[in-house]
Amino acid sequence: MCEPTTMAVLSVAKGGIEFMQAQQEADATQARYDQNRIASAQTRDLKIQSLNQRAIQESEAAGEAKQKQAIEALQLRERAAVAAGEAGVSGSSVDNLLNEYTAQRLRGVTTINRNLENIEKQIELQKMGASAEAEARINSLPQGVQPSFLAAAVGTAADAFATYKAYDVKQPAKYESVFGTPTIVDSEPLSY
Repeated sequence: MCEPTTMAVLSVAKGGIEFMQAQQEADATQARYDQNRIASAQTRDLKIQSLNQRAIQESEAAGEAKQKQAIEALQLRERAAVAAGEAGVSGSSVDNLLNEYTAQRLRGVTTINRNLENIEKQIELQKMGASAEAEARINSLPQGVQPSFLAAAVGTAADAFATYKAYDVKQPAKYESVFGTPTIVDSEPLSY
């Protein structure tokens, strides 16, 4: 049988090893969390860059569409003005026709602007979704929590004391044998 002090020392060593293992597990958990956080942020940033590029492209396409529509309206207006002049027609009906071409162009520009605004709102919502998705992905893993040294020390000390007490069994100074013969444990003689 081991002596109580040896068992208490082993209990302390076991507590120290358990504390170091808990620290290593916390460090590994934190490293996984950090890697996940970085990957999630990079993914979010790439999605947002892609959405920003799309917004630029949509804006450029809208600008081109407005310019094309303006040119077409101007061409139609000028053709109508030339045709009216060649035919010798003038007056409010020609002016109304020319004004209609201008109104069509303005309505087309308004539609293009409204569509562009809607696309930009949708892109902003997608950016917010990418950020929320990244946050959810980051929060899907726990952070590493370092063990409390004080709690480990107190727990180890309590275990060591309990182990010491469990193995520190003292024999009574006198006891009677089950066979009826008095036995001397210490060097003190038994008195009858």
